[in-house]
Amino acid sequence: MRTVKGKFKRPSKLEYFFEIIKAMLSLRFYKVITYAFAYFIVNFVVGRNKAKIEKSAKVHPSVIIRQGERVSIGKDCLINHNNVIQAGKFAGKVKIGNYVHTGPNVMIFAFNHGIEKNGQPSIKQDYWDGDVVIDDDVWIGAGTVITAGVRVGKGAVIGANSVVTTDIPPYSIYGGVPARLIRERG
Repeated sequence: MRTVKGKFKRPSKLEYFFEIIKAMLSLRFYKVITYAFAYFIVNFVVGRNKAKIEKSAKVHPSVIIRQGERVSIGKDCLINHNNVIQAGKFAGKVKIGNYVHTGPNVMIFAFNHGIEKNGQPSIKQDYWDGDVVIDDDVWIGAGTVITAGVRVGKGAVIGANSVVTTDIPPYSIYGGVPARLIRERG
């Protein structure tokens, strides 16, 4: 790979201003604005309207809920910013109990792509769904990913940036990739 050294000439504020005006007058600008608006509605409004969320739960405005008709969030939960909660494509549910709190950037998926057919791209294969159940009083650290078919037991703690692919027993502390037992609580 070849590299080239040179000086970057930063455009002036006036040049930036004219570039903005030029972009706003283009057809592409309105196409992108329309897509962004549709994305916002689908990801931040539709799912939240369909999900069963207890009134005392705090769900940050940046949380994405997909297939919300199969998502339930219990009372006094705190679902932090940039979480993604995605129920299965056809049957998988996400059930979050009471008093659950998540760090930022947690992702919960109740489906996965099929990979059984060699020679066929995974994106064109069937999905498989599996419920995700998070029992009461669970703390999920920032950046954790929870995959389809997992149950997180009551009172469990999951360390930041963990990948949960198997059930977690009640009152245990798990962490890592894949998540493993660190110790029991109490």
